[in-house]
Amino acid sequence: MTFDVIGLCRREPDADTLVSAIRAASPLSEVDADEDRLLFLLRHPEGRVLLTIESARLVRVPGEVRRLLGVEAPPPVWWVEARAPEGDAEAETAARRFTAALVAATGGTSWASR
Repeated sequence: MTFDVIGLCRREPDADTLVSAIRAASPLSEVDADEDRLLFLLRHPEGRVLLTIESARLVRVPGEVRRLLGVEAPPPVWWVEARAPEGDAEAETAARRFTAALVAATGGTSWASR
């Protein structure tokens, strides 16, 4: 299982915004990009994965966010999903920090699996 957190962004996050949010999540960590799967992997300095971040997806369908997550987010919104390993408090904190920084920069709201 994973701890999931989703940023529901009012404005499309550009590369600079994503990088700033990733740095806010864990400033000493390294970032790998998996271009084939459109993922970013935030790694602890010791090498373990703290956070997997998916590229932004545009949601245009009215009611879709409510249907999937149970929260209101009128379209259009940019859905940015991040996952942290279950039971890793440091990774969960990084996920929450990433999403908070992302939403602060783009407007919107966030949702977490707990």
